[in-house]
Amino acid sequence: MLRTSVVTKLIIVAVIVYAAVTVVSLQPKIEALVQERNELAAQADAAVGANDALRQDIDALGSDESVRQIARERLHLVEDGELIYVDSTK
Repeated sequence: MLRTSVVTKLIIVAVIVYAAVTVVSLQPKIEALVQERNELAAQADAAVGANDALRQDIDALGSDESVRQIARERLHLVEDGELIYVDSTK
């Protein structure tokens, strides 16, 4: 009975030591994975924001104001009665 008690205690101590060594050795990997998860979450948030902005742009494309803005920016068109100033130094 005394021998069984000692063997049981040794097994328990060995399991505790193994668990402690495993936790300590895995800690750097856990920290790296947590950092990677945080970076991926930030990238996902940025992608969601960009997606929302693009969705708003797509929704606005059919409006008259959007057509006017695109005509001004890309085609350099002006509305009736507007004056055009040309910088001759450029």
